[in-house]
Amino acid sequence: MEQSLAVIGSHLFLVFGLLALGGAATMVFARSAVHSVVGFLFCMLALASCYLCLGAEFLATAQILVYAGGIVVLFLFVVMIVELSKYKEQTRFQLHTPWAVGLVVAGAAAFIAVFWQTYFSPSAPQALTLDPTLAQGLDVANQNAQAISRGLYADFLLPFEILSVILLVALVGAVVLAKAERT
Repeated sequence: MEQSLAVIGSHLFLVFGLLALGGAATMVFARSAVHSVVGFLFCMLALASCYLCLGAEFLATAQILVYAGGIVVLFLFVVMIVELSKYKEQTRFQLHTPWAVGLVVAGAAAFIAVFWQTYFSPSAPQALTLDPTLAQGLDVANQNAQAISRGLYADFLLPFEILSVILLVALVGAVVLAKAERT
């Protein structure tokens, strides 16, 4: 019974991974900026489904809240403010199609290699390795959300805060640049 569930989970992971690649290809090849954002959203939701197939509920929830929620809304606001349709250089983006195809093919090959190694190699003895003082009283294999949050906010708090400041600066810069174009 457990083996059949593992096979179903690996097949679902493969399906969602291919859907994520399709969303990424849509994002790259879309002629409209709004369609590109929708492709990005589809890709992020498929990646969250991949995380669920792997048993990483916290990462799936963070993927949906941060990327599918926050970043997509940010992109849509930037698209509405900047109005990419009025630029003459819009056709320049379509000149990069061969490079984008190459990157998508390389991404698909990397995905297949990681998928093959993940599911057909011996598994790790532990789901996550934490400092013993942080993992005290915690079943790391079954409580991965608590383990990731302890590791993130204990060891990686400064990079996490730096990333939030960088995203805030990027948002303010996009609004300032868009406002300067309109005046």
